[in-house]
Amino acid sequence: MKEDLKPERCLVEPDDLRQLLADLRRLGGEPSGVEAKASRGGLPRTTVETASAFANTNGGVVLLGVDENDDFQAVAMANPVKLRDDLVSALSDQLEPPVRPTTDLIEIDGRVVVSAEISPLPSDQKPCYVRSRGIANGSYVRAGDGDRRMTQAEIGLTIANRGQPTYDAEPVAGAGIDDLDTHATRRMLERARGTSRSLRDVDDESALRRLRVLVPDDDGRPVPSLGGMLALGPFPQEWYPQLMITLIVHEAGPGTREQPRFLDNQQFRGPIPEQVAECVAAVRRNIAARGFVGESGRLDAPDYPLEAVREAVVNAVLHRDYSPVSRGTQITVELHPDHLGVTSPGGIFGPVTVADLGEERVSSSRNGYLAQLLSDTYLPRSDRVVAENRASGIPAMIRDLLRSGLPQPTFRNHPGRFEVRFARSELFDSVPRGRPAEVHGSTYDAVTTLLQRQGRSTAAELAAQVDRSRPAVLAAVRKLVDEGRVRAEGTPTSPRRSYVWCEPVGGIGGEAT
Repeated sequence: MKEDLKPERCLVEPDDLRQLLADLRRLGGEPSGVEAKASRGGLPRTTVETASAFANTNGGVVLLGVDENDDFQAVAMANPVKLRDDLVSALSDQLEPPVRPTTDLIEIDGRVVVSAEISPLPSDQKPCYVRSRGIANGSYVRAGDGDRRMTQAEIGLTIANRGQPTYDAEPVAGAGIDDLDTHATRRMLERARGTSRSLRDVDDESALRRLRVLVPDDDGRPVPSLGGMLALGPFPQEWYPQLMITLIVHEAGPGTREQPRFLDNQQFRGPIPEQVAECVAAVRRNIAARGFVGESGRLDAPDYPLEAVREAVVNAVLHRDYSPVSRGTQITVELHPDHLGVTSPGGIFGPVTVADLGEERVSSSRNGYLAQLLSDTYLPRSDRVVAENRASGIPAMIRDLLRSGLPQPTFRNHPGRFEVRFARSELFDSVPRGRPAEVHGSTYDAVTTLLQRQGRSTAAELAAQVDRSRPAVLAAVRKLVDEGRVRAEGTPTSPRRSYVWCEPVGGIGGEAT
Protein backbone atom coordinates (compact mmCIF):
# COMPACT_ATOMS: atom_id res chain seq x y z
CA MET A 1 0.00 0.00 0.00
CA LYS A 2 1.19 3.51 -0.77
CA GLU A 3 2.76 5.29 2.16
CA ASP A 4 0.42 8.30 1.85
CA LEU A 5 -2.57 5.97 2.10
CA LYS A 6 -1.46 4.33 5.33
CA PRO A 7 -4.59 4.32 7.49
CA GLU A 8 -4.69 6.00 10.85
CA ARG A 9 -5.99 3.88 13.70
CA CYS A 10 -9.13 5.05 15.44
CA LEU A 11 -8.46 3.01 18.59
CA VAL A 12 -12.01 1.70 18.97
CA GLU A 13 -12.21 -0.77 21.81
CA PRO A 14 -13.96 -4.15 21.38
CA ASP A 15 -16.34 -3.25 24.20
CA ASP A 16 -17.32 -0.08 22.35
CA LEU A 17 -18.07 -2.09 19.22
CA ARG A 18 -20.08 -4.65 21.20
CA GLN A 19 -22.14 -1.83 22.69
CA LEU A 20 -22.66 -0.24 19.27
CA LEU A 21 -23.83 -3.55 17.80
CA ALA A 22 -26.15 -4.06 20.77
CA ASP A 23 -27.62 -0.60 20.15
CA LEU A 24 -28.16 -1.40 16.47
CA ARG A 25 -29.99 -4.59 17.40
CA ARG A 26 -32.12 -2.74 19.91
CA LEU A 27 -32.98 -0.06 17.35
CA GLY A 28 -33.60 -2.65 14.65
CA GLY A 29 -31.66 -0.59 12.12
CA GLU A 30 -28.90 1.92 11.55
CA PRO A 31 -28.91 5.53 12.72
CA SER A 32 -27.81 8.12 10.18
CA GLY A 33 -24.20 8.06 11.38
CA VAL A 34 -23.59 4.29 11.02
CA GLU A 35 -23.44 2.02 7.97
CA ALA A 36 -22.96 -1.75 8.39
CA LYS A 37 -21.99 -3.90 5.41
CA ALA A 38 -21.46 -7.69 5.44
CA SER A 39 -18.65 -7.47 2.84
CA ARG A 40 -18.26 -11.25 2.49
CA GLY A 41 -17.27 -10.90 -1.16
CA GLY A 42 -14.97 -7.92 -0.75
CA LEU A 43 -15.50 -4.17 -0.66
CA PRO A 44 -19.13 -3.31 -1.57
CA ARG A 45 -19.48 -0.96 -4.52
CA THR A 46 -21.79 1.36 -2.57
CA THR A 47 -19.14 2.07 0.08
CA VAL A 48 -17.81 5.05 -1.87
CA GLU A 49 -21.35 6.48 -2.05
CA THR A 50 -21.68 6.15 1.72
CA ALA A 51 -18.31 7.82 2.23
CA SER A 52 -19.40 10.69 -0.04
CA ALA A 53 -22.62 11.04 1.98
CA PHE A 54 -20.82 11.04 5.34
CA ALA A 55 -18.24 13.57 4.09
CA ASN A 56 -21.00 15.86 2.77
CA THR A 57 -23.15 15.61 5.90
CA ASN A 58 -22.01 15.07 9.48
CA GLY A 59 -19.53 12.22 9.21
CA GLY A 60 -20.08 8.65 10.34
CA VAL A 61 -18.74 5.14 10.87
CA VAL A 62 -18.61 2.34 8.30
CA LEU A 63 -18.49 -1.20 9.70
CA LEU A 64 -17.31 -3.86 7.25
CA GLY A 65 -17.94 -7.42 8.30
CA VAL A 66 -21.27 -6.78 10.05
CA ASP A 67 -24.45 -8.22 8.52
CA GLU A 68 -27.51 -6.02 9.04
CA ASN A 69 -29.77 -8.81 7.79
CA ASP A 70 -28.43 -11.24 10.41
CA ASP A 71 -29.17 -9.11 13.46
CA PHE A 72 -25.91 -7.18 13.07
CA GLN A 73 -23.72 -10.21 13.72
CA ALA A 74 -20.02 -10.16 12.81
CA VAL A 75 -19.32 -12.38 9.79
CA ALA A 76 -16.28 -14.36 8.69
CA MET A 77 -14.14 -12.60 6.07
CA ALA A 78 -11.28 -14.12 4.11
CA ASN A 79 -8.84 -11.22 4.43
CA PRO A 80 -9.87 -8.26 6.65
CA VAL A 81 -6.49 -6.55 6.23
CA LYS A 82 -6.87 -6.48 2.44
CA LEU A 83 -10.45 -5.28 2.81
CA ARG A 84 -9.29 -2.38 4.96
CA ASP A 85 -6.55 -1.49 2.48
CA ASP A 86 -9.00 -1.70 -0.44
CA LEU A 87 -11.34 0.65 1.44
CA VAL A 88 -8.61 3.21 2.07
CA SER A 89 -7.49 3.07 -1.58
CA ALA A 90 -11.03 3.32 -2.97
CA LEU A 91 -11.95 6.37 -0.93
CA SER A 92 -8.73 8.05 -2.01
CA ASP A 93 -8.83 7.10 -5.69
CA GLN A 94 -12.55 7.24 -6.47
CA LEU A 95 -13.68 10.34 -4.55
CA GLU A 96 -13.03 14.02 -5.19
CA PRO A 97 -11.72 15.38 -2.94
CA PRO A 98 -10.13 12.20 -1.59
CA VAL A 99 -11.48 10.95 1.72
CA ARG A 100 -8.97 9.73 4.33
CA PRO A 101 -10.78 7.48 6.81
CA THR A 102 -9.49 6.61 10.24
CA THR A 103 -9.54 2.83 10.37
CA ASP A 104 -9.11 -0.06 12.76
CA LEU A 105 -9.36 -3.85 12.84
CA ILE A 106 -11.40 -5.03 15.82
CA GLU A 107 -11.70 -8.65 16.87
CA ILE A 108 -15.06 -9.54 18.35
CA ASP A 109 -16.39 -13.00 19.06
CA GLY A 110 -13.53 -14.57 17.12
CA ARG A 111 -14.16 -12.50 13.99
CA VAL A 112 -12.59 -9.30 12.70
CA VAL A 113 -14.58 -6.15 11.87
CA VAL A 114 -13.13 -3.28 9.84
CA SER A 115 -14.11 0.07 11.37
CA ALA A 116 -13.69 3.28 9.37
CA GLU A 117 -14.52 6.70 10.79
CA ILE A 118 -15.18 9.38 8.17
CA SER A 119 -15.10 13.03 9.18
CA PRO A 120 -17.29 15.68 7.53
CA LEU A 121 -15.49 17.91 5.06
CA PRO A 122 -15.34 21.67 5.68
CA SER A 123 -17.75 23.56 3.46
CA ASP A 124 -15.00 24.97 1.23
CA GLN A 125 -14.24 21.40 0.04
CA LYS A 126 -17.79 20.19 -0.53
CA PRO A 127 -19.39 18.49 -2.30
CA CYS A 128 -17.43 15.25 -2.19
CA TYR A 129 -18.42 13.17 -5.23
CA VAL A 130 -17.64 9.93 -7.06
CA ARG A 131 -15.21 10.97 -9.80
CA SER A 132 -16.49 8.55 -12.45
CA ARG A 133 -20.04 9.95 -12.18
CA GLY A 134 -19.22 13.63 -12.01
CA ILE A 135 -20.36 16.22 -9.50
CA ALA A 136 -23.99 16.30 -10.71
CA ASN A 137 -24.63 12.55 -10.40
CA GLY A 138 -21.97 11.44 -7.94
CA SER A 139 -22.59 13.68 -4.91
CA TYR A 140 -24.44 12.09 -1.99
CA VAL A 141 -25.85 13.03 1.38
CA ARG A 142 -27.06 10.92 4.27
CA ALA A 143 -30.83 10.51 4.61
CA GLY A 144 -31.92 8.33 7.50
CA ASP A 145 -29.95 5.09 7.28
CA GLY A 146 -29.28 5.41 3.53
CA ASP A 147 -27.62 7.59 0.94
CA ARG A 148 -29.32 9.78 -1.67
CA ARG A 149 -28.01 11.92 -4.47
CA MET A 150 -27.77 15.61 -3.73
CA THR A 151 -30.26 17.80 -5.54
CA GLN A 152 -29.03 20.40 -7.99
CA ALA A 153 -30.07 23.11 -5.53
CA GLU A 154 -28.01 21.50 -2.75
CA ILE A 155 -25.01 21.16 -5.04
CA GLY A 156 -25.38 24.80 -6.05
CA LEU A 157 -25.47 25.92 -2.43
CA THR A 158 -22.38 23.94 -1.47
CA ILE A 159 -20.42 25.25 -4.44
CA ALA A 160 -21.48 28.83 -3.66
CA ASN A 161 -20.17 28.37 -0.12
CA ARG A 162 -16.67 27.48 -1.28
CA GLY A 163 -15.80 31.15 -1.56
CA GLN A 164 -16.81 34.15 0.50
CA PRO A 165 -20.41 35.04 -0.44
CA THR A 166 -21.26 38.71 -0.86
CA TYR A 167 -25.02 38.47 -1.23
CA ASP A 168 -25.38 40.72 1.82
CA ALA A 169 -23.68 43.50 -0.19
CA GLU A 170 -25.94 43.22 -3.24
CA PRO A 171 -27.93 46.38 -4.14
CA VAL A 172 -31.66 46.40 -3.44
CA ALA A 173 -33.19 47.22 -6.80
CA GLY A 174 -35.67 50.08 -6.63
CA ALA A 175 -34.73 51.23 -3.12
CA GLY A 176 -33.10 54.50 -2.08
CA ILE A 177 -31.38 56.13 0.88
CA ASP A 178 -34.74 57.33 2.16
CA ASP A 179 -35.80 53.71 2.63
CA LEU A 180 -33.47 53.38 5.64
CA ASP A 181 -34.72 54.18 9.13
CA THR A 182 -33.16 57.53 10.06
CA HIS A 183 -33.02 56.98 13.82
CA ALA A 184 -31.60 53.45 13.62
CA THR A 185 -29.04 54.52 11.01
CA ARG A 186 -27.92 57.50 13.11
CA ARG A 187 -27.41 55.31 16.22
CA MET A 188 -25.48 52.72 14.21
CA LEU A 189 -23.21 55.37 12.69
CA GLU A 190 -22.52 56.95 16.07
CA ARG A 191 -21.34 53.63 17.44
CA ALA A 192 -19.39 52.62 14.32
CA ARG A 193 -17.55 55.93 14.21
CA GLY A 194 -16.22 55.23 17.67
CA THR A 195 -14.32 52.27 16.22
CA SER A 196 -12.54 53.92 13.28
CA ARG A 197 -11.13 57.30 12.36
CA SER A 198 -11.85 56.47 8.71
CA LEU A 199 -15.54 56.62 9.55
CA ARG A 200 -15.31 59.73 11.75
CA ASP A 201 -13.56 61.86 9.15
CA VAL A 202 -16.19 61.50 6.39
CA ASP A 203 -19.81 62.50 5.91
CA ASP A 204 -22.71 60.14 6.60
CA GLU A 205 -23.14 58.91 3.04
CA SER A 206 -19.44 58.13 2.67
CA ALA A 207 -19.43 56.29 5.99
CA LEU A 208 -22.45 54.25 4.92
CA ARG A 209 -20.67 53.38 1.68
CA ARG A 210 -17.61 52.18 3.57
CA LEU A 211 -19.80 50.00 5.77
CA ARG A 212 -21.59 48.62 2.67
CA VAL A 213 -24.91 49.88 3.96
CA LEU A 214 -25.03 51.79 0.68
CA VAL A 215 -23.71 50.26 -2.53
CA PRO A 216 -23.91 51.40 -6.18
CA ASP A 217 -26.69 50.02 -8.34
CA ASP A 218 -26.30 49.31 -12.06
CA ASP A 219 -26.48 53.05 -12.78
CA GLY A 220 -23.94 53.96 -10.10
CA ARG A 221 -26.63 55.41 -7.81
CA PRO A 222 -26.12 54.71 -4.06
CA VAL A 223 -28.85 52.36 -2.81
CA PRO A 224 -29.19 50.21 0.30
CA SER A 225 -27.55 46.80 0.23
CA LEU A 226 -29.44 43.67 1.21
CA GLY A 227 -27.62 43.65 4.56
CA GLY A 228 -28.17 47.35 5.08
CA MET A 229 -31.88 47.01 4.37
CA LEU A 230 -32.25 43.99 6.69
CA ALA A 231 -30.50 45.78 9.54
CA LEU A 232 -31.73 49.33 9.12
CA GLY A 233 -34.75 49.32 6.82
CA PRO A 234 -38.15 49.86 8.50
CA PHE A 235 -39.75 47.07 6.42
CA PRO A 236 -37.30 44.96 4.35
CA GLN A 237 -40.12 42.57 3.41
CA GLU A 238 -41.28 45.15 0.86
CA TRP A 239 -38.40 43.79 -1.25
CA TYR A 240 -37.80 40.39 0.35
CA PRO A 241 -41.18 39.14 1.61
CA GLN A 242 -39.91 35.79 2.97
CA LEU A 243 -36.84 37.05 4.85
CA MET A 244 -38.54 36.82 8.23
CA ILE A 245 -38.89 34.54 11.26
CA THR A 246 -41.81 32.19 11.91
CA LEU A 247 -42.63 30.81 15.37
CA ILE A 248 -44.72 27.63 15.62
CA VAL A 249 -45.83 26.34 19.02
CA HIS A 250 -46.83 22.69 18.87
CA GLU A 251 -49.37 21.09 21.18
CA ALA A 252 -48.59 17.71 22.71
CA GLY A 253 -49.89 14.88 20.57
CA PRO A 254 -50.19 14.47 16.80
CA GLY A 255 -52.35 16.69 14.68
CA THR A 256 -54.16 15.90 11.45
CA ARG A 257 -53.67 17.09 7.90
CA GLU A 258 -56.85 19.15 8.16
CA GLN A 259 -56.14 20.48 11.67
CA PRO A 260 -52.48 20.65 12.64
CA ARG A 261 -52.22 21.08 16.37
CA PHE A 262 -50.60 24.50 16.73
CA LEU A 263 -51.07 26.48 19.90
CA ASP A 264 -49.52 29.52 18.25
CA ASN A 265 -48.22 30.43 14.80
CA GLN A 266 -46.68 33.88 14.40
CA GLN A 267 -44.57 35.63 11.80
CA PHE A 268 -42.14 38.42 12.63
CA ARG A 269 -41.35 41.02 10.00
CA GLY A 270 -39.44 44.26 9.96
CA PRO A 271 -35.68 44.77 10.34
CA ILE A 272 -33.58 42.04 11.95
CA PRO A 273 -33.37 43.78 15.36
CA GLU A 274 -37.17 43.89 15.65
CA GLN A 275 -37.58 40.33 14.38
CA VAL A 276 -35.16 39.03 17.00
CA ALA A 277 -36.67 40.99 19.90
CA GLU A 278 -40.27 40.10 19.04
CA CYS A 279 -39.48 36.43 18.43
CA VAL A 280 -37.72 36.05 21.80
CA ALA A 281 -40.58 37.84 23.55
CA ALA A 282 -43.07 35.47 21.90
CA VAL A 283 -41.05 32.43 22.97
CA ARG A 284 -41.08 33.79 26.51
CA ARG A 285 -44.87 34.07 26.44
CA ASN A 286 -45.20 30.47 25.29
CA ILE A 287 -42.90 28.70 27.76
CA ALA A 288 -43.48 28.01 31.41
CA ALA A 289 -41.59 29.56 34.31
CA ARG A 290 -40.66 27.12 37.07
CA GLY A 291 -39.97 28.10 40.62
CA PHE A 292 -37.07 26.81 42.68
CA VAL A 293 -35.30 27.79 45.84
CA GLY A 294 -31.70 28.95 45.53
CA GLU A 295 -29.21 30.66 47.81
CA SER A 296 -31.01 33.98 47.33
CA GLY A 297 -34.45 32.55 48.00
CA ARG A 298 -37.22 31.65 45.59
CA LEU A 299 -36.43 32.24 41.93
CA ASP A 300 -38.52 31.84 38.79
CA ALA A 301 -36.83 30.72 35.59
CA PRO A 302 -38.26 29.86 32.16
CA ASP A 303 -37.92 26.39 30.69
CA TYR A 304 -35.18 27.70 28.40
CA PRO A 305 -32.81 30.57 29.29
CA LEU A 306 -33.87 33.50 27.15
CA GLU A 307 -30.29 34.58 26.49
CA ALA A 308 -29.62 31.19 24.89
CA VAL A 309 -32.80 31.51 22.83
CA ARG A 310 -31.75 34.97 21.66
CA GLU A 311 -28.28 33.72 20.69
CA ALA A 312 -29.82 30.89 18.66
CA VAL A 313 -32.13 33.27 16.81
CA VAL A 314 -29.35 35.83 16.21
CA ASN A 315 -27.06 33.11 14.86
CA ALA A 316 -29.81 32.04 12.51
CA VAL A 317 -30.37 35.49 10.97
CA LEU A 318 -26.64 36.25 10.95
CA HIS A 319 -25.38 33.04 9.33
CA ARG A 320 -28.30 31.96 7.14
CA ASP A 321 -27.90 31.71 3.39
CA TYR A 322 -29.05 34.90 1.62
CA SER A 323 -28.41 33.72 -1.94
CA PRO A 324 -31.32 34.12 -4.38
CA VAL A 325 -32.22 30.43 -4.21
CA SER A 326 -32.82 30.72 -0.43
CA ARG A 327 -34.60 34.06 -0.24
CA GLY A 328 -37.96 32.36 -0.39
CA THR A 329 -37.23 30.40 2.81
CA GLN A 330 -37.97 31.70 6.28
CA ILE A 331 -36.16 31.01 9.54
CA THR A 332 -38.38 28.82 11.70
CA VAL A 333 -38.50 28.57 15.48
CA GLU A 334 -40.51 25.57 16.67
CA LEU A 335 -41.51 25.04 20.27
CA HIS A 336 -42.44 21.43 21.05
CA PRO A 337 -43.42 20.03 24.45
CA ASP A 338 -39.96 18.46 24.84
CA HIS A 339 -37.64 20.74 22.85
CA LEU A 340 -37.12 24.06 21.09
CA GLY A 341 -35.63 24.10 17.58
CA VAL A 342 -34.33 26.86 15.32
CA THR A 343 -33.84 26.08 11.62
CA SER A 344 -32.21 28.39 9.09
CA PRO A 345 -31.48 28.02 5.35
CA GLY A 346 -27.93 26.99 4.45
CA GLY A 347 -25.54 24.62 6.18
CA ILE A 348 -22.41 25.52 8.14
CA PHE A 349 -20.13 27.85 6.21
CA GLY A 350 -16.34 27.80 5.95
CA PRO A 351 -13.72 25.50 7.52
CA VAL A 352 -15.98 24.71 10.50
CA THR A 353 -17.71 21.44 11.32
CA VAL A 354 -20.39 20.54 13.84
CA ALA A 355 -17.67 19.18 16.14
CA ASP A 356 -16.05 22.65 16.22
CA LEU A 357 -19.20 24.45 17.36
CA GLY A 358 -18.94 25.68 20.91
CA GLU A 359 -15.18 26.11 20.87
CA GLU A 360 -14.06 29.59 21.83
CA ARG A 361 -13.10 31.86 18.92
CA VAL A 362 -14.21 29.33 16.32
CA SER A 363 -16.43 30.93 13.73
CA SER A 364 -16.77 31.61 10.03
CA SER A 365 -19.13 34.31 8.78
CA ARG A 366 -21.04 33.59 5.60
CA ASN A 367 -22.33 37.19 5.65
CA GLY A 368 -19.31 39.29 6.59
CA TYR A 369 -20.80 42.72 5.93
CA LEU A 370 -24.02 41.92 7.78
CA ALA A 371 -22.05 40.54 10.74
CA GLN A 372 -20.07 43.77 10.95
CA LEU A 373 -23.21 45.86 10.64
CA LEU A 374 -25.20 44.01 13.32
CA SER A 375 -22.32 44.45 15.76
CA ASP A 376 -23.04 48.18 15.58
CA THR A 377 -26.85 48.02 15.31
CA TYR A 378 -28.96 48.21 18.45
CA LEU A 379 -31.89 46.08 19.49
CA PRO A 380 -35.09 48.17 19.67
CA ARG A 381 -35.49 50.30 22.78
CA SER A 382 -32.15 49.04 24.05
CA ASP A 383 -28.50 49.96 24.43
CA ARG A 384 -27.50 46.44 23.46
CA VAL A 385 -26.26 45.55 19.97
CA VAL A 386 -27.76 42.65 18.03
CA ALA A 387 -24.54 40.62 17.74
CA GLU A 388 -21.07 40.84 19.24
CA ASN A 389 -19.33 39.43 16.12
CA ARG A 390 -16.62 37.88 18.31
CA ALA A 391 -17.33 34.17 17.78
CA SER A 392 -18.86 34.15 21.26
CA GLY A 393 -22.51 33.38 20.48
CA ILE A 394 -22.56 29.58 20.61
CA PRO A 395 -20.16 29.28 23.60
CA ALA A 396 -22.38 31.75 25.50
CA MET A 397 -25.47 29.78 24.48
CA ILE A 398 -23.93 26.57 25.84
CA ARG A 399 -22.91 28.22 29.12
CA ASP A 400 -26.43 29.59 29.64
CA LEU A 401 -27.98 26.17 29.05
CA LEU A 402 -25.57 24.40 31.39
CA ARG A 403 -26.12 26.99 34.13
CA SER A 404 -29.85 26.35 33.79
CA GLY A 405 -29.44 22.61 34.30
CA LEU A 406 -30.03 21.77 30.63
CA PRO A 407 -27.81 19.72 28.33
CA GLN A 408 -25.78 21.30 25.56
CA PRO A 409 -27.69 22.10 22.38
CA THR A 410 -27.55 19.62 19.53
CA PHE A 411 -26.60 20.80 16.05
CA ARG A 412 -27.68 19.22 12.78
CA ASN A 413 -25.98 20.29 9.60
CA HIS A 414 -27.47 19.60 6.17
CA PRO A 415 -26.51 20.95 2.74
CA GLY A 416 -29.64 23.11 2.63
CA ARG A 417 -30.30 23.95 6.28
CA PHE A 418 -28.86 24.14 9.78
CA GLU A 419 -30.73 23.23 12.96
CA VAL A 420 -30.04 23.91 16.63
CA ARG A 421 -32.13 22.15 19.26
CA PHE A 422 -32.54 22.77 23.00
CA ALA A 423 -33.81 19.75 24.92
CA ARG A 424 -36.31 20.31 27.69
CA SER A 425 -35.03 17.20 29.39
CA GLU A 426 -35.27 17.87 33.11
CA LEU A 427 -38.98 17.04 33.11
CA PHE A 428 -39.80 20.41 34.63
CA ASP A 429 -43.46 19.52 34.85
CA SER A 430 -42.71 17.29 37.84
CA VAL A 431 -39.24 18.23 39.03
CA PRO A 432 -38.21 21.41 40.86
CA ARG A 433 -35.48 23.25 39.06
CA GLY A 434 -32.03 23.31 40.58
CA ARG A 435 -28.63 21.64 40.50
CA PRO A 436 -28.67 17.94 41.33
CA ALA A 437 -25.59 18.56 43.43
CA GLU A 438 -27.69 20.73 45.72
CA VAL A 439 -30.04 17.81 46.36
CA HIS A 440 -27.55 14.94 46.62
CA GLY A 441 -24.18 15.38 48.31
CA SER A 442 -21.97 12.82 46.53
CA THR A 443 -20.72 13.17 42.96
CA TYR A 444 -22.05 9.69 42.22
CA ASP A 445 -25.56 10.62 43.36
CA ALA A 446 -25.48 13.96 41.56
CA VAL A 447 -24.34 12.37 38.27
CA THR A 448 -26.91 9.60 38.65
CA THR A 449 -29.73 12.10 39.17
CA LEU A 450 -28.67 14.23 36.22
CA LEU A 451 -28.37 11.31 33.81
CA GLN A 452 -31.72 9.97 34.99
CA ARG A 453 -33.29 13.30 34.09
CA GLN A 454 -31.49 14.04 30.84
CA GLY A 455 -30.92 10.58 29.43
CA ARG A 456 -27.62 11.55 27.73
CA SER A 457 -24.67 13.82 28.51
CA THR A 458 -20.91 14.23 28.07
CA ALA A 459 -18.39 14.30 30.89
CA ALA A 460 -17.81 18.03 30.34
CA GLU A 461 -21.54 18.76 30.57
CA LEU A 462 -21.89 16.69 33.72
CA ALA A 463 -18.89 18.35 35.39
CA ALA A 464 -20.28 21.82 34.63
CA GLN A 465 -23.78 21.01 35.79
CA VAL A 466 -22.93 19.24 39.06
CA ASP A 467 -20.04 21.62 39.77
CA ARG A 468 -17.52 18.84 40.40
CA SER A 469 -14.13 18.03 38.90
CA ARG A 470 -13.94 16.07 35.66
CA PRO A 471 -11.93 13.19 37.24
CA ALA A 472 -14.56 12.83 39.97
CA VAL A 473 -17.35 12.82 37.38
CA LEU A 474 -15.52 10.25 35.23
CA ALA A 475 -15.06 8.00 38.25
CA ALA A 476 -18.79 8.19 38.98
CA VAL A 477 -19.65 7.50 35.34
CA ARG A 478 -17.33 4.51 35.18
CA LYS A 479 -19.04 3.05 38.24
CA LEU A 480 -22.45 3.52 36.58
CA VAL A 481 -21.14 1.86 33.41
CA ASP A 482 -19.80 -1.08 35.44
CA GLU A 483 -23.21 -1.39 37.10
CA GLY A 484 -24.91 -1.55 33.71
CA ARG A 485 -27.01 1.56 34.38
CA VAL A 486 -25.15 3.72 31.86
CA ARG A 487 -23.49 2.95 28.53
CA ALA A 488 -20.76 4.92 26.79
CA GLU A 489 -21.01 6.04 23.16
CA GLY A 490 -18.02 7.22 21.15
CA THR A 491 -14.31 6.51 21.25
CA PRO A 492 -12.66 6.66 24.69
CA THR A 493 -10.32 9.50 23.68
CA SER A 494 -13.01 11.71 22.15
CA PRO A 495 -14.07 14.80 24.16
CA ARG A 496 -17.56 14.28 22.73
CA ARG A 497 -17.89 10.75 24.13
CA SER A 498 -21.36 10.63 25.64
CA TYR A 499 -22.95 8.62 28.42
CA VAL A 500 -26.50 7.32 28.02
CA TRP A 501 -28.87 6.25 30.79
CA CYS A 502 -29.97 2.65 30.12
CA GLU A 503 -32.96 2.55 32.42
CA PRO A 504 -36.23 4.43 31.72
CA VAL A 505 -35.55 8.16 31.87
CA GLY A 506 -37.19 9.82 34.85
CA GLY A 507 -36.59 12.27 37.63
CA ILE A 508 -36.35 12.44 41.35
CA GLY A 509 -39.47 13.03 43.34
CA GLY A 510 -40.93 16.40 44.07
CA GLU A 511 -43.32 18.89 42.60
CA ALA A 512 -42.72 22.09 40.75
CA THR A 513 -43.67 25.12 42.72
